[in-house]
Amino acid sequence: MFKKTIYIYGIVLMMFGTSLRTYAQDSDYLWAIKVSYGVLQYRGELNTDLLNTNNLSHGGGIAVSRFLNPSLDVTMGLNYNYLQFSGLINEVNYVASGHLISPEILFSYKFYNGYILSVTSKVKPYFGLGFSYLGGVSEGTSADLNGDTYRHVVDEIAFNMVPGVKFDITRRASIFFEADMLLATTDELDGTSSNRNNDRFIGARLGVVYKLGGPKDQDKDGVIDDEDECPDTPIGVQVDEKGCPLDRDKDGIPDYLDDCPDDPGLPEYNGCPDTDGDGIIDKEDDCPELPGLPEYNGCPDTDGDGVIDPNDLCPDTQIGVVVDEYGCPIDSDGDGLTDDIDQCPDEYGPPEYMGCPEPLDVGGWPEMSKDTPPEVYFETDKYELDGESEVELDKMVKYLFENPMMNIRLFGYADPRGTEQYNDVLSARRVEAVKKYLMRKGVPENRITVRALGEIQDVQTGEGTDDMTIDEKFKKARKVQFETYFFMR
Repeated sequence: MFKKTIYIYGIVLMMFGTSLRTYAQDSDYLWAIKVSYGVLQYRGELNTDLLNTNNLSHGGGIAVSRFLNPSLDVTMGLNYNYLQFSGLINEVNYVASGHLISPEILFSYKFYNGYILSVTSKVKPYFGLGFSYLGGVSEGTSADLNGDTYRHVVDEIAFNMVPGVKFDITRRASIFFEADMLLATTDELDGTSSNRNNDRFIGARLGVVYKLGGPKDQDKDGVIDDEDECPDTPIGVQVDEKGCPLDRDKDGIPDYLDDCPDDPGLPEYNGCPDTDGDGIIDKEDDCPELPGLPEYNGCPDTDGDGVIDPNDLCPDTQIGVVVDEYGCPIDSDGDGLTDDIDQCPDEYGPPEYMGCPEPLDVGGWPEMSKDTPPEVYFETDKYELDGESEVELDKMVKYLFENPMMNIRLFGYADPRGTEQYNDVLSARRVEAVKKYLMRKGVPENRITVRALGEIQDVQTGEGTDDMTIDEKFKKARKVQFETYFFMR
């Protein structure tokens, strides 16, 4: 029977020992409960043979252990064993049995303390010393009473030595195997005291340890503080395996603080992106890829006409020009010239007369002073005056002031590149630019007549122009020409 029990213990230990994981020392689990099954082998006057299973007592125990430091534990337990003794004295067989309840306290030295063995060692041996209080009864035939029945009340102290080994199964649960050497201080348990040796027991225990408590997790996220890289995470926030709040978009802003948890964004916008950098987050921006204005929900209005660029068919309209719903200048009279360049916006007129009805014949065009220039020129596709042109126009202003009976007529032209319709508008803008300059210099509007003649098809470059570039040859067509005429007040 005893051999079979040893074999069972060995098989169980081998089964668990091949697949065990190791954990850190128990400083995070200060308390543990131990439950065990055990046997005691009696040694006394009736029997000295360790292998005699007739004197094997079965029982169980429960204990509470407390972690003191990496090297020491203290265990307080309560064991029960059913006792049975038999043996020959002077060829007479004496039999006794009983019940033994034994509270005990043990101090165990742990060899897996980091000094002798690693705290994560798979095999965790220890050695315990302590004492037990033995309480109970034993009864049977007594050699001391010449075969009469005896009853002995057990009430004594015994000393314990407990070598053992532990194997972790999970972070909290372990199995253990212990040998138990128990030295009683009495010689009356077996009903005989034929020599001075006290009764002794040698036993073994197989049991399970379950740790109570556990490592601290102050933010209650399921990751213990020792392994938690973010131990102050607010309670209820989802975390990763390191204990840090989830950040799905990897923008450095945790999801619980991120208003846009699936789109990488910026801290100043609570984790939301602002792709175009206009200060309006993408989810509130009607034009997230175009820098815009708050009043247009993040859309731009480059020409400031009140129509956002994505809806503006004329995005380069000059500031101050009245536009329609599509962002284009209004042409109130439908003559092809928009109101901003139409000199008669409410009267239909041809483009060459800047949108005004054709004037009456003035009877010829007298020549200007020889000191006045006949024309000013423009860059390709431009209608702005440069410094050189303004100098020439200042001469014309002087001539008109010196000749108050003279009026001026302006002719606007464009070179043949571009569409006819485009060149009509371009020539009109050029002649309008000259008119406005003269008016700023003090020439009354009623002394200025304008015509926009569009493109010049046949560009006359004259002699000595063979080495000119195309742009130089066409320059003479990009102009506003002046002619003066006499009028009566």
